[in-house]
Amino acid sequence: MIRNYIKIAFRNLFKNKVYSSINIFGLAIGIACCLLIGMYVINEWSYDTFHSKSDRIYRAWVNETTPDGREIMNTATPVILGPTLKSNIPEIEHLTYLYQFSNLAKTSEEQDPLTEQVLAVNDDFFKIFDFKVINGNREALFSSPSSVVISKEAAERYFGNVDPIQQVLSIRTGDEYRDFTVTSVIENPPSNSSIRYSVLIPTQNLEDLVGQQGMESWFNIFGSTYLTLSEGTDPKQLDAKFASMMEGALGPELYEETNYTVGLQPLTDIHLNTELPAGIAVVTDPAYTYILAAIAMLVLLIACVNFMTLSISRSTSRAKEVGIRKTIGAVRQHLMYQFWGESFLMSLLAMGVGITFAEVLLPFFNDLSQTTLQLSYNLETVGSLLLLSLFISLIAGIYPALILSGFRPVEVLKGRLNLSGDKGRFQQFMVVFQFSFSIVLVIGTITIYKQLQYVQNKNLGYQEDQVLQLESGFTNSPQVPINQILERASSRKQILETELSSLPDVQVISTSSFTPVQTAGWFRMGFYNDQEQSTDFHANFVDADFIPALGIKLIAGRNFSENNPSDSRRAIIVNKAAVDYFGWENPIGQRLSGKDFIDHEIIGVVEDFHYESLHTPIEPLILAQNPEILLSGISNLNIRNSFDPRYTLKFSSGNLEGMVSSIQEVWQQVAPEAPFNYTFIDEVLDTQYRREQRLSRIVTTGATLAIIIACLGLFGLASLMVVRRTKEIGVRKVLGASASSIVLLVNKEFTQLVAIAFIIAAPIAWYAMSQWLQDFAYRIDLGIGLFALAGLAALAVAWLTVSYQSVKAIFVNPVESLRSE
Repeated sequence: MIRNYIKIAFRNLFKNKVYSSINIFGLAIGIACCLLIGMYVINEWSYDTFHSKSDRIYRAWVNETTPDGREIMNTATPVILGPTLKSNIPEIEHLTYLYQFSNLAKTSEEQDPLTEQVLAVNDDFFKIFDFKVINGNREALFSSPSSVVISKEAAERYFGNVDPIQQVLSIRTGDEYRDFTVTSVIENPPSNSSIRYSVLIPTQNLEDLVGQQGMESWFNIFGSTYLTLSEGTDPKQLDAKFASMMEGALGPELYEETNYTVGLQPLTDIHLNTELPAGIAVVTDPAYTYILAAIAMLVLLIACVNFMTLSISRSTSRAKEVGIRKTIGAVRQHLMYQFWGESFLMSLLAMGVGITFAEVLLPFFNDLSQTTLQLSYNLETVGSLLLLSLFISLIAGIYPALILSGFRPVEVLKGRLNLSGDKGRFQQFMVVFQFSFSIVLVIGTITIYKQLQYVQNKNLGYQEDQVLQLESGFTNSPQVPINQILERASSRKQILETELSSLPDVQVISTSSFTPVQTAGWFRMGFYNDQEQSTDFHANFVDADFIPALGIKLIAGRNFSENNPSDSRRAIIVNKAAVDYFGWENPIGQRLSGKDFIDHEIIGVVEDFHYESLHTPIEPLILAQNPEILLSGISNLNIRNSFDPRYTLKFSSGNLEGMVSSIQEVWQQVAPEAPFNYTFIDEVLDTQYRREQRLSRIVTTGATLAIIIACLGLFGLASLMVVRRTKEIGVRKVLGASASSIVLLVNKEFTQLVAIAFIIAAPIAWYAMSQWLQDFAYRIDLGIGLFALAGLAALAVAWLTVSYQSVKAIFVNPVESLRSE
């Protein structure tokens, strides 16, 4: 019997090649889309789960409450938190402090240095995390403060095919290079690791990096604290111990004033939790994974619905087969098995084609999603694919199996079979379902595209094009005060100005501690004002050319002036947000109200400009030439970026390649020890929204696939409708019906269904996109025009699809149509 079922299934498959191809191709597209996006989503959800102790690993966070009720939370924690936790919380098994900084590294004097992200950790790092040692002794990774552990990728980059063990890697710390000996090589961090690394040094060097004050202050934060708890420990039960610990560490008065709270975040919660600051970890908005998972399921579901609607539409052509088989003794259960078997066979074929599509498209998808995913065919994967095929065949074949097997033989053989009524309505419901979600995806695609266009074209308050940023080569170090680093950068700038004066394209060069394209943010500083209220602001240390170089608009007062010596000593410039925040009616001549600030005054106010991305609102900002003005009076310092002074070069349009080449030649003469690392401001701004760009491309692809699958269904349905109404169309043509009236006749029903789908889709899409846009402080409005455009696009696609069959019906000779009946 099974052999007979298989034989009939193949016979029907090849007998109806067009409809079989439509079903297989539609399912294959849905499966390929589901596989690719599913791999990406699973990779996102599996972050950090590969560690054997992942259920016991936590990242510490700290939270302060200001007198005015604001909470300041950070996953960047003070260095002193680690030893305090170890000495007060016995439930902690292992603890490490991760301090990440960017600096230069090289293997010899002759080699050009490379910029590396260096991570300072202790031995417990390798007891907490399961990063595999592939060369070297795991028990003696940090045998001395000058030991260094590097990733496989870094080993290949610096040493090629030479054994790196006991080789010397020079890393710049402060003003000079320091030699470190390679003791081990560890595997590259997996793609689903929130902790990234290439070079690791022991935390014995931490004091050299953050200074003695940084080691002891509770309010200077630099890196992140990770720890493991002993088995069976509930982190919630430690809250009381944390409170008692902090009261003892800070003293009752300061503890009550700041309400300094310590908490723990599970390691596996970090990657998809945006409620806490990212710290040094890789963090993604979980909404993106849910959106992508929904798109994958919707495309597959639309493909299954497509299968059902086409199978029901073709039921009339198999009605006599069912009637005869029932007449000669076939029972309904066997017929259901037959039709489910055909669905399973078709889904298996679609699975094979879909996997082929996925393999072919995987490189494109990896480029699209910035991942390195791979399809693996182990026993678990093959079993999952077979279960997916079975699931698809059950979902896609359940309604056709019930409908086809339920035909009454007498009605079928007497020609009284009627598929209108409930069955027709179900078919219409399926079409509405397909187009509803297709329209939701189209609206999502248009919304994301328009928002990206908005953020890329919005006036950011400074000049974006024809501006180049160049790393100075000087790095912050506790041994070298900030003002000295800036003085050295300024001295180098003067030499650059002299050497570049022969280049007419270079107009202005400025020096600053940060530039607007450093997405991790500028200095964030806090202080207590005259009323002992906690107040905070962002800061940047700049020279007199910073504002002209970026074209920032002054709305009151004046810019810093090199002709006025007191500016470099006591002048500050604030933005409009700071004026509003501090409540200054006439800001010129005012000063910050904190009692510890040295003598200073406001000489100018700039229009608000976006020194961070459009995801965040513009906050109070202070620009100063003298760092001591601000550092003298603050109580909190948050550094989310490596403080490496940078040069901003404003240039006129011309031969960019030649200009950059000339600047590089000058740079190699002026600073031969520093790499020539430059970027164009407009290019870096474009990369700030890569996440949204990736989402836009994936949603656009998903929407396109959904529309294609829905149109395949419409094409098949319209074809079957024309076949069923052949006699009616022939009679209408004989009676003088025009070509346009016949087109309208065929298109009318589908137009109504698409209209209903739009009415359903519009509120769903509005809610979903409203939620997505909440992630932006500056965003577009969801106007009626956007929805109307999506509805008209869906209607146009449906008309084009159905009209092909309508036009075919027009050119059929009515004599042939009537004869066929």
